[in-house]
Amino acid sequence: MTRKRGNKKKRPRIGIYCEGESEAQYFTMLSQKYNARNVHSQKINIKSMGESGKKLITESKLKGKANNESNLYVVFDRDEKSVEDIQQCRKLAKRYGITILFSSISFEIWVLMHFEPVMHSYTRKQLVNKLSTKKYFNQDYSKFKGSSYRPYLYDKIQQAEENAKKLEKIHNNMDKNDPFTNIHQHLKKIFNVDIL
Repeated sequence: MTRKRGNKKKRPRIGIYCEGESEAQYFTMLSQKYNARNVHSQKINIKSMGESGKKLITESKLKGKANNESNLYVVFDRDEKSVEDIQQCRKLAKRYGITILFSSISFEIWVLMHFEPVMHSYTRKQLVNKLSTKKYFNQDYSKFKGSSYRPYLYDKIQQAEENAKKLEKIHNNMDKNDPFTNIHQHLKKIFNVDIL
C-alpha cells in the first residue's frame, strides 16, 4: 500500500538580489538561522550583483525568471541616488512585482540597528568608523565587509527589528528620509517565521 503525501503547501522560490557582498552575506546568515532551505522547504537564492538601483531591479527580474523564482527582492542603499532616482526605482520594482529592501545612507544603518537604535543620520565614513570600534566589530569594518556576520549579528535580529520600528515612527519615507530602512518589514515573510 502506498502512503499518501500530506497536502503541504509548496513554498515559493525566493530570490534575494543584492548590490554588494555584505548584503548577500547577511541574508545568507539569515537563511541559515531560519533553516530556510530545509525546514520550510523554501529555496532562497541570494546573489551579489555589484549593481544598484534600476539596473539591479532589471537584472533581478531576468535572473529571477531564469531561476523560476516567484518572489523577488532587491537589496540596495541610497549611495548617490537622488529622490527622483529612488522614485523611478520604486516604480520599476512595482511594475516587475519586486520588493525593494532599502537602507539610507547605507546598509550599515541596518547593521548598526542590531546594536542600538539609530535616530540620526551618519555619513558612510562615520558608520564605518563606529562599527570598527570595540563595542561593535572590533576591527576595521571596511576590511570586514563581505565577511560572515554570524559571530556578530546572529542573535540580534529581533533587536534590529525593534530598533527599526522605532525609527519607522519618525522616518518612513524611503525617497527622502535619512536614516531609513524597511528591511525589518519583510524578514518574517521572506523566512516564513512569526518571531525573528
